[in-house]
Amino acid sequence: MVIMIHGLFVLEPKAVLMNEQEQKLKDSESAIGSLQTSKEYMEKQFAEVENNLREVENNLRELLQQDPGLARQIMSMSM
Repeated sequence: MVIMIHGLFVLEPKAVLMNEQEQKLKDSESAIGSLQTSKEYMEKQFAEVENNLREVENNLRELLQQDPGLARQIMSMSM
């Protein structure tokens, strides 16, 4: 088979080209698998962070409801 490299045509045996393409396919499939695993891990981490943030927000709301004076202090500081 003939392939083009930097504007030149090079004759390569078909078997060599097929092996190269098969290796590229295997490498790509491996990379996809690795990226999928990373994506799943990141999605779990993101969900955990979201849950933690909701919990902090709920705790803060509860604290401010229990102590209106603290809520007024915080409001006066932010203005």
